[in-house]
Amino acid sequence: MKISGLAAVAALMATVAACGGGSSASAPAPTPVPAPPPASVGTAGVFYVNYAGQFNGVYTFLDDGNFYGVHFVDGVGLAGHPHGLLSAANSVGAPQPISWANFIDDAGQVGAQEPAGKFGRTFDAAGLHVFIQGSMGSFSATATAQRPYGDGSSKTLYGDPIPMATLAGTYSGVLRTVGIDTREQPVAGLAIDAGGVVGVTVGACTFTGTLAPHGKTGIFDAPLQTSGSGCGLNAAMSGIVTPLSVIGGKPELAVQLDSADNAQTAVFVVTKD
Repeated sequence: MKISGLAAVAALMATVAACGGGSSASAPAPTPVPAPPPASVGTAGVFYVNYAGQFNGVYTFLDDGNFYGVHFVDGVGLAGHPHGLLSAANSVGAPQPISWANFIDDAGQVGAQEPAGKFGRTFDAAGLHVFIQGSMGSFSATATAQRPYGDGSSKTLYGDPIPMATLAGTYSGVLRTVGIDTREQPVAGLAIDAGGVVGVTVGACTFTGTLAPHGKTGIFDAPLQTSGSGCGLNAAMSGIVTPLSVIGGKPELAVQLDSADNAQTAVFVVTKD
């Protein structure tokens, strides 16, 4: 009986070893963890784009599909304002018609609406790709990150709203318009209070209204009224305020306003005094 019992134990141990049991068996190799995908820039935000040194811009893409932009040319300054409602099908390969206020290409430099503007944007793992086309040609650019505040800050202009205490104050800069035969005008004393109430008079036009945060973003919706004898702009102008930078606690803002029919445009680029 003892021999039979020992034989049974030996047979059991052999079976366990054959099945991989016992302390001498090696553990299975761990499954490799895939590398994380590249960080996405998202599909809404504020982006800086540079069209191969010909001109540059700051583009704002809202979560409702609306797009607003300001273009700059070295030595000239504020040069244009493309804008429009982009569909989900819009891409660099399938651009769509947009409105495009061009401030500098007409002979009188009083501004004109670009008659053949098209725009496309594509977001992928590499960032934002944009394409814009008009009577002056076709241009492409790429942005790999959201635009930050400036001064090495990690905050983004879209994702980190400027506190109202920082936003409030008086601003100076320039105003460009399209539709009222007026050249660039200097701006002084544009006032924003802690409640977002804004007011300024430039030439014959007085602008008043109240800015409202666009959701939880750093963008402000800007339904403004215009008044003044001889102003020429529609009484109701609407759009957004995009922060272009915040350096040393001083915001630089692009106030981008258009009439409902997109025949008129008024764009301020101002910096806090």
